[in-house]
Amino acid sequence: MSSNIHDDHIAPGTVRLIDANGELNVRHSEGHGDIVLVPTPSGLLAHFSTDDPEDPLNWTKKRKLLQTACMVMYTVMMVFPSAAVYSVAKPISTSTGISITTINRGTGIMFLFYGWSTIVWQALALQYGKRPVYLVSAAASVVIMAVAPMCRTSGTYLAIRIIQGFFGGPVESLCEISMTDIWFAHERPLYIALYGVSLGASGKLAPVFSAFINSGMGWEWTLWWCAIGIGIAFVFCLLFMEETNYDRVPTHSASPSSQASLEAVDEPILSSEKTVAKDGVTVGNPTSLDDKKGLEAQHPIDVAAAEVGQVAYPRKTYWQKLSVIDKKRPNRMLDIMWAPFKFFTFPVVVWAGLQYGLQGLVWPGVLNATASVTYTNSFYHFSSDAVGFAYFAAVVGMILGSLWVTLAGPWLVIKLARRRGGVSEPEDILWLFTASFVVVPFALILWGVGSQAHIHWFGLVFAQAILAIASTLCLSTAIQYATSAYRDLSGELITTIILIRNTLSFAINYGINPWIEGMGTRNTFIMAAVIAFILNGTMFLMIPYGRRLREHSARRYWTYVEQARAKGLGH
Repeated sequence: MSSNIHDDHIAPGTVRLIDANGELNVRHSEGHGDIVLVPTPSGLLAHFSTDDPEDPLNWTKKRKLLQTACMVMYTVMMVFPSAAVYSVAKPISTSTGISITTINRGTGIMFLFYGWSTIVWQALALQYGKRPVYLVSAAASVVIMAVAPMCRTSGTYLAIRIIQGFFGGPVESLCEISMTDIWFAHERPLYIALYGVSLGASGKLAPVFSAFINSGMGWEWTLWWCAIGIGIAFVFCLLFMEETNYDRVPTHSASPSSQASLEAVDEPILSSEKTVAKDGVTVGNPTSLDDKKGLEAQHPIDVAAAEVGQVAYPRKTYWQKLSVIDKKRPNRMLDIMWAPFKFFTFPVVVWAGLQYGLQGLVWPGVLNATASVTYTNSFYHFSSDAVGFAYFAAVVGMILGSLWVTLAGPWLVIKLARRRGGVSEPEDILWLFTASFVVVPFALILWGVGSQAHIHWFGLVFAQAILAIASTLCLSTAIQYATSAYRDLSGELITTIILIRNTLSFAINYGINPWIEGMGTRNTFIMAAVIAFILNGTMFLMIPYGRRLREHSARRYWTYVEQARAKGLGH
C-alpha cells in the first residue's frame, strides 16, 4: 500500500489487478489497457505524463531487458561453481584424498553461508546500492575459484567452500529483488521464472560441463573455467548493469475503510483533485505539501509544474549509470540486518521458505549426494562423461518446468483475477505447484528403490528429469507468492526465505551420508518420499487459508511498513 492509513482487516498482497470497467483512476499497462500497474510507478497523476524516467519501473523495455540480461549472466556464472563438483566428486576424492562425506559436507556448508551471508549483503545493497554488491561478489569469486583447486586437504577444502558461499550470497537474494524492482506484478511471473531458469538450469548444466572438462583437462579446470566465466560476467555487469535502488515517495491517500469498496485494493487511487470513493472516503490531492517535499528531496524539479503534469526530470548519462556507489543515505545497516528475523513470525513467509528449501535444494540434494557414487558403481559403471550426460536429463526437466511456469504463470494470475472481478490474490500462483505433490515422491522412490533394484539406467535419468521439473516450479512460485503477499518489504523477506532454504540445504548435505549409512539407500529414499508427500500436501491448505493468515498479520505488517518508510526503507 502506498498510504499511511491502512485497514488492518485487508489482507496484504490482495490487489486490484484488473480494471474491467475503466473506473479506477490509476496507471494501466500500455499493452493491456485493463491491467492496473502494480506497484504504482513514480508520477504524480494517473492521466498526466509526470513519470520519472530513472524510476526502474518507468524504464524503457529495452533498458529493462538489458538489466534482466545482466541478472541472468550474473546468476548463471555464479551458480555454476556451486554445482560443478557434483559429477566429479569421485575424481576429486581420488586425487586429493578428501572423502566423499567431506565433499558433501563442504557443499552443505557452502549453501549455509550462501544463505546467512545474505543478511550482510542485503544490508549493504540497500544501504550503498545493489550494483556495487554484485560487482564485489563477482570479483571476489573470480579469485576464489582460481585458488580453489589448490585446496587439497579437508580443512582447506571446507575453508574455501565457506568463503565461496559467503561471496556468492547475492545470487540467492538480490537477483529476485532486482527483478521486482523493474517489472510490474502482471509481468513478474514471466521474469521471475526466467531468473528461476537461469538459477536452476545452470545448477543442472554445471555437472554436465564439469564432467566433460574433467575428462579432457582434469578436475582442476572445472573450477578454473568457472573463474573465467565469472570474470566475463563481471565485465558484462560492469559495463551494462544499472542501479535499481529507488527511494519511492509514497503517495498520501486514504485506504478504503471496507472490503466492499475495493475488494481489497492495495494501491492508491490517484487524482488531480479531491474525489470521493464509493463508500464516502475522501481521497486527498497527491500533490500535498508532504508530497512536494518528497519530490524535491528525490529530484531538483519544478514541483509547481508537476501539478499540471509538466515535469522535466533529470536524465542520467551513461557514465552516471555506471557509478559504483549509489547516493548517500542515513546509516540504517543494523535496521536492515535485523528486519529479516521479523518475518519468521509470518506463516506465509516461513511456508514459502520451507517449500523453496525442500523442493529447490533438499530433495535434489539427497539425489545429488548419491548420484556420482550410484552411476559409477560396479553395476552401472558410468564413465565421467556418462555421468555428465545423465545430469543433462535434469536440464531437460528444468526446461519443461520453466516453460510451464513461463507460459502458464502470467495467464493463470490474470485469468483468476478476471474471474474474481479484477482482484488478484497471491495464492493464485500456487496452483502451478500442484504437480510437485505427485512428482517429487515418485522421483525419490524411483531413484532410491530403483537404483537398489538395479533397474535400467534410463529410470534413474528419468527420476532426475522429473525432480528438476518440481524444483523449477518451486523456484518461481515460492518467491513470487511471498513477495506478492508482502511486497512493500520484499527485500527483507527474501532474506528470511533464503535463510530457511539454505539452512535446510546445509542440514541435508551434512546429514545425508549418516542417514543413508543408518537406514540404507532404499529406506532413506522411501522415507524422504513420504515426508515430501506430506509437506507438499500443505499447499492445499495454503490456497484456501493463506489469505486468512495474511489478514491476521496485517496489523503487524503495516506497522513494519510504516517504520521502514520512516527510515527510507520502503519499496
